[in-house]
Amino acid sequence: MNDRRKPTMEDVASASGVSYSTVERVLNGRGGVSREKEARVLEWARKLKINRVLDELSVRWLRIAIVTQNTSAPYYIALRQGFELAQKTFETHRVTCHLTFFEDLDPRSLTSVIQRASEKADALIVVAYEHPRVVDAIARIANRIPVVTVASDLPDTGRLAYVGIDNRCAGRIAGELMGRFLGREGGQAIVIAGLRTYLGHEERDGAFRSVLRRRFPACEVVATVENHEDAGSSETLVREAFGRFPDLRGIYSISVGDDGIARALRAMKREHSTIFIGHELSDISRSLLVEGVMDAVIDQSPFVEAVRAVEVILNHYNRGTASELPLQTPISIYLQENLPPV
Repeated sequence: MNDRRKPTMEDVASASGVSYSTVERVLNGRGGVSREKEARVLEWARKLKINRVLDELSVRWLRIAIVTQNTSAPYYIALRQGFELAQKTFETHRVTCHLTFFEDLDPRSLTSVIQRASEKADALIVVAYEHPRVVDAIARIANRIPVVTVASDLPDTGRLAYVGIDNRCAGRIAGELMGRFLGREGGQAIVIAGLRTYLGHEERDGAFRSVLRRRFPACEVVATVENHEDAGSSETLVREAFGRFPDLRGIYSISVGDDGIARALRAMKREHSTIFIGHELSDISRSLLVEGVMDAVIDQSPFVEAVRAVEVILNHYNRGTASELPLQTPISIYLQENLPPV
């Protein structure tokens, strides 16, 4: 190509191995082009520096299906707010985020929701637990469109990326805090999980136990109980735990229901004698830290995770610029004395 003349659509077509009409459809946003060809055309249009503002190019709209649990838990509220921000932030890249919620934790029901949500989508972002049916469904979807897992990974599905904290690291931090808070005397502790089939919950539980077993042998994890992501059942689980283990000294809550745990502890006059460690800084957990009912909160950034997950999809389709933010989001530890301003 003569360096003195401007590159043309014919040049892009030749370099990317597609027809002129395909290039014309992509660069003028007329649709009807496969994702693979569209990505190739845009890549070569940028390389050849065709005289267009490609980052703001009116290519076809990308539809991202987002599937999460329908709950009022602080993590999921912040996650939804993050996706709302991503929708506004990346609107110039012609992307739409469609949230679909599941309430029934039955794997057949969850699989059906995921399949329906992904039918007309260009990408899928999902927060889901591990089950053979769920893994198989997402693996089949990942053969067709990019899939990003958030919060809890599904590594055997062929997903494009996982965005979230290192859950094993979070569990180790909780174990270190519990062991230090209980001190030389040690004592019994329980873990309250949502569903251990959530890989993230299983990883936190296992790492928590490992640290206590290895570094604080005077501490004993006597049970892991599941609230099935139902905040209301946590209060009952705590009461039952003290019925079985009257000398219980520690609670590590991986899931929802901090207020229910606090109600149970207050009712039994155990709120200041029980070490209570949980996840996600919220209005409720902040108040419990201030009151001394909770001892530590391990926090992540669901807001950031949502935005980052959408960025991963956009980068896959060569839209926008690559973000320098890591896929593994940082962990923060909050105590009564280092709470950030409201």
